[in-house]
Amino acid sequence: MSLHNRFEKASLAVLAVVVAGVVTGCGVQSDSDPMSNGQSGGNATVPDASGTSGNKSSNTISAPKATDRQTGVIRVQGKSQGSLTPDIAKGYESGAGSSDVQITSSNENTAFSAFCAGDVDVVDSARPISPNEFQKCNANGIQPVQIQIASDAAVLAIKNETNVGVDCLSFNDVQDIYKSGSNINSWSQVGYNRDLVSTPPIRLTTVGPNEKSNVFSFLGQYVLGDPEPTSLSVRSDYQAKPTDREVRQAVVGDPKDYKLANGYKDYKKQLKELKSAISDGKQRLSDAQAEVAKGIRDNRPPAAKQHDQNQLKAAEKNLAKLKASLPAAERSVKVAKDAQNRVDKTLGTLGLFRFSYYELFEEQLRPMEVSASNDANKPDCIFPSQATVTDASYPLARQLLLTVNYKNLQDSDINDFLSYGLSTSQRLAEKTGLVPIPDQTRNEEQSWLDGTSQPDVVYYNNTSNNQ
Repeated sequence: MSLHNRFEKASLAVLAVVVAGVVTGCGVQSDSDPMSNGQSGGNATVPDASGTSGNKSSNTISAPKATDRQTGVIRVQGKSQGSLTPDIAKGYESGAGSSDVQITSSNENTAFSAFCAGDVDVVDSARPISPNEFQKCNANGIQPVQIQIASDAAVLAIKNETNVGVDCLSFNDVQDIYKSGSNINSWSQVGYNRDLVSTPPIRLTTVGPNEKSNVFSFLGQYVLGDPEPTSLSVRSDYQAKPTDREVRQAVVGDPKDYKLANGYKDYKKQLKELKSAISDGKQRLSDAQAEVAKGIRDNRPPAAKQHDQNQLKAAEKNLAKLKASLPAAERSVKVAKDAQNRVDKTLGTLGLFRFSYYELFEEQLRPMEVSASNDANKPDCIFPSQATVTDASYPLARQLLLTVNYKNLQDSDINDFLSYGLSTSQRLAEKTGLVPIPDQTRNEEQSWLDGTSQPDVVYYNNTSNNQ
């Protein structure tokens, strides 16, 4: 898939939700729903607000020009959550790199602003350049080319083969569920067609990794709008776990619990039968005692009296054995009941997972689809998959991008840096739990750097913006 298609989908699915006022304060501009397109080469034309095309129109477009650069230095700014850029820079500099890579950490707004002003060579971001930022670049003759090096996504999942009456959440639902002070405690309060759910309301609880996790930071920054998310950024009853495994167990439960819970009815039946047997044993003991007493009164022969005594001892032994089994039977019922309670608590538990971990256990987890539209009448529910995460059509996905000026794309050091990044990005993504770009995407982007095909220069159709 070309960047033309990738960024068009990213704009519709992500910018329409994240950029359009949903996220604030986390480095994302609040722009109107754009129609992002990629044009090939440095002669790409950019329509102005009136719909006129040209390399220069009105006061908003300048002739494309290279960014002035200092020899031997590649200026990188941004550093998105989970960024691969520091590792790429380290590998580049320790290898055949000809320049010093200087990385300045900042939010994406600041990075793109510096890039459009000509003060930065490469922007490290987890979102496409916004329409407002694009216009600033355009005014300075800078044509953004955005190279994707990895993807990432948050997956919200319940236990597989369970039903909470909801299959798809809106982006607003996700915010409302996780935000600090949330009053969402039932699945009947969220999701599409929830008014049609006939089952009794199911309690909604949340569990996920703690604030040290990249996916927690991703949720906090790109969904809740907190640039530096902490435990205070999310609902107070959010269950924070130190490992992915513990999050998964909180959602799907312990297999031992399911095994015990499956035996709960049998254990109850066995306990009931045991108590009935004890009651019968007590009666047999009472009858045997009466028979012994009667034998004494009737002065029965010694053999008969011995028989009565033997019957009494057998009744006593049987009752003692039954009573000795009672504590274990009662414990079995209690353990199974406790296990059943723990299993019941997993129903309705919504877990937060990074996509790569979810893929490893997708037979145990049932992901929620998420709609890029908040219109209840026109949901656009997207299932998290390799394809929808890579092209960012899944609303909780993000693309890790390196943005460079088209006119500097063939600068030898920038070109080598980007080529090295592409050559190592898949390995680094797998190592860090991100989603690697497909071979087709890597090969296409490498062809831009090799000069065998023209890169897609990002532009925003202002006419489409106003529709």
